[in-house]
Amino acid sequence: MTALPPDAPPPETPPLVPIPTLDFRWVHAGAQHLDLLPTPITSASTTYKPFSFSESLRIEERWRETTDNDRRKIIREWGSMEGEGAPARAKVKEKDRTKRNSVTSAHSDASTAAHRLDDKVKEKRQDGEVPDKEHLKSGEEQTMAEEAPLDDAEQKYKDIMRKTQSDSDNYEVIQGVPVSQDSLFEVSIPTLSLHPVFWAHSGSRVPVLRGTWFVESETRPCSWELAEEIEKAYLEIQPWQPSYKHELATAISLGAAGEEKLKYTLPSKFGQGLGIIFEDAEKGRLLTTGTLTYLTRAFWASLRAKPSGTYVYRGFEAASAAASKSKSQNSPARSQPHSRRGSSSSQRSAVMEKSPSMHQRALSRDTGHKTHNHDKGESVVGSAVKGLGLSAGDTLNGVKKSLEDLKNDEKHKQPIGLSSDTRNALEEENVPLVDSEEDDSPCTDLILVLHGIGQQLATQYEAYNFVYAGNQLRQVLRKQSANPALASIIRERRCQILPVQWRTSIDLNDEKTEEDKEHGMDNRFTIADITMNKSIPYVRELTNSVLLDIPLYMSHHRQKMIEAVCTQANKLYRLWIARNPDFEKNGRIHIIGHSLGSALAAQILSNQPTKMPDLSQLPKQVIHQTKDRFLFNTSNLFLCGSPLGIFLHLEQAQIMPRKGRERTMHSPQDEALDRSGKYGCLAIDSLYNIFYYTDPVAYQLNAAVDVKLSAHRPPLAITSVTAPFYAPVTDGFTTISKYLPSYLGGGSTGEKKPARPGVIRLPSGIEMSGPSGEERLEGSRGERRFSALNPHGNVDFYLPSAGVSEYLDMITAHLSYWTDASFAAFLLAEIFSTRLDLVRTGMGLAEQVMPEGTAL
Repeated sequence: MTALPPDAPPPETPPLVPIPTLDFRWVHAGAQHLDLLPTPITSASTTYKPFSFSESLRIEERWRETTDNDRRKIIREWGSMEGEGAPARAKVKEKDRTKRNSVTSAHSDASTAAHRLDDKVKEKRQDGEVPDKEHLKSGEEQTMAEEAPLDDAEQKYKDIMRKTQSDSDNYEVIQGVPVSQDSLFEVSIPTLSLHPVFWAHSGSRVPVLRGTWFVESETRPCSWELAEEIEKAYLEIQPWQPSYKHELATAISLGAAGEEKLKYTLPSKFGQGLGIIFEDAEKGRLLTTGTLTYLTRAFWASLRAKPSGTYVYRGFEAASAAASKSKSQNSPARSQPHSRRGSSSSQRSAVMEKSPSMHQRALSRDTGHKTHNHDKGESVVGSAVKGLGLSAGDTLNGVKKSLEDLKNDEKHKQPIGLSSDTRNALEEENVPLVDSEEDDSPCTDLILVLHGIGQQLATQYEAYNFVYAGNQLRQVLRKQSANPALASIIRERRCQILPVQWRTSIDLNDEKTEEDKEHGMDNRFTIADITMNKSIPYVRELTNSVLLDIPLYMSHHRQKMIEAVCTQANKLYRLWIARNPDFEKNGRIHIIGHSLGSALAAQILSNQPTKMPDLSQLPKQVIHQTKDRFLFNTSNLFLCGSPLGIFLHLEQAQIMPRKGRERTMHSPQDEALDRSGKYGCLAIDSLYNIFYYTDPVAYQLNAAVDVKLSAHRPPLAITSVTAPFYAPVTDGFTTISKYLPSYLGGGSTGEKKPARPGVIRLPSGIEMSGPSGEERLEGSRGERRFSALNPHGNVDFYLPSAGVSEYLDMITAHLSYWTDASFAAFLLAEIFSTRLDLVRTGMGLAEQVMPEGTAL
């Protein structure tokens, strides 16, 4: 190399480049919760998933509204144990925890508690083996035993959530940051957690983290402290400057001494001798003291061997791109999967259109990302800085593997494994049930589900929690909504399921009267006090927790049960309207009452006013004090597995349409009744009583409308969507019906006589008696009452049974509604169908009668 002449001008110094924008992304460990699984979550997930771009911006905005001192306090109390590089929970001593709580998360002289990274390295060194990757603590390695020291924190968190959810005065105030579809979940900034809004959170706290630096992929964010230390090193080293590449090459040429100048040593709490060397503006490598010689590094670089250490990436996009590249090396290239209801990029574009500055920041990140991809290949550090005390055998194995990789480069480019279409289909199937990207079409129909007996068991066994039954029904509804026939009915509308958990809020303790106090009648005993201990424990527990609800309903406690249902349903409605304000104008509410919940719903709707004003028009005092009625209007009432017929018989009541509803605006007195408080006169538009013939709890209701007409009006069969081509199943019960009396639908197995030939009963509730389609209810008094209660002129509907044994069906039938595809399809058809939709598609009922001369 020739020396420069003395009079040569000094080389030009490249201009300084401003600090690249930090591509943060808020992440959470609650993927199992957001997926709304139909079974209990048995273990806490520690794999972090990102919020959507728009959700992350909302969380960041709320985070920046807090003061610096509050942020540090929140991180110290709730976030210090989360993320990669956080101290191992089981090994944190009490004094170390106290010490950590006394300092800030950013500049603390951290405790010297044993760290998982140190232990791992020491174990490897003792065995004469050193890994080729630095090992940071992964959440997957945490066991339930390690979480024991957090019992106090978990209890504190549960107390905070319980207090928040019971604050009835502030249901209209959104406390957290709404996330997921229909804002079913919220992020709590004060506790850095994710929790459901409309039902109680079960299990441990779900942590939320602000991801800035990520270890190897976007699913492993660094802890708050580690990310801050790496960012501090990043700002000091300035690897984004154009001169850094030349500086890095010079340092490598000087050997270990030059390398040490670029290495930034991290605090010992993250691991003894742990430091970081940045490769470029987006990537660094965590290394431990002790590297190979320059000649060995050069030899490995010539073979393109994988360098040692652990990669960390600055920003979510960089980490995501690196993870995608790593996966693509072992799988064929494929196009990005599309979301069911729109891609995240479309959502991101929509947000950027509203914020030009946001668009510029994102554009700068995208530009940097493209440059980064363009300069892919063997980086300087990746080819020079090698692992850590490798043995000769490890070195030879690495050389051999590297040579094999070179020979197989072309093979890796060939498609292997699953086809791209199959892979994309699987990825589509695994997309979470709840995602903000699915909010393209607003929710138009809210379905509240009232459970029956047995929910007291949920206090002891999580598997009995009614939330999972709601999740099951939501999954089946979602699957059926993709049916082409139902999709043509639903169009751009959508429904949501919310469980009404009324049993958990009942207080059965009565207040003492003055007479009781005067005479010393203070003897109060519980069910446990009178339960025989020598009996079979589980059977007694089942009796006390399940069957006891029935005598409770028959006692003076019925009013408490009614108030519990109304309180919980009104709470859900207030929370829903606060997060979906437009729903009050355009949305509808439907109720599904299961088992005893159907009897409670009928009792409440009998006392319900014919029409309720909008929630926004009600005084706050009325909203807070209303406990025996709903604050909303109910469109459809679906009863499943209902014993309502028994209670109507005991009360000598009957079912009567309520005047002033959808089909009864101009009804005469003998057709509908305007009587709030009359048991059986329900303030609804449509009534459906759905059952399996093998359900031992269910009873028919046609006779409660008109006993004479019901003898000639058997229950209608619901279309089986599991049969080929949606074939009607009208004889699924023939094997047992022959042994039943005629009033239960049994007896003759001959042809069923249509209710009134030549009439279509439309979902709108108006019968068309001719080609011109005159809108009116006609027929005898009983027929007009049936037609006023729902569009089909019949309130009883039975589901097809596919069981092989009627006796086994009788055991399982009462709890099978939530997983029945035919039940879900019937719900969607009756909720969303309009004129002639059911006849056109064949959905809903198994038999549709077409009038002569009527054209579709």
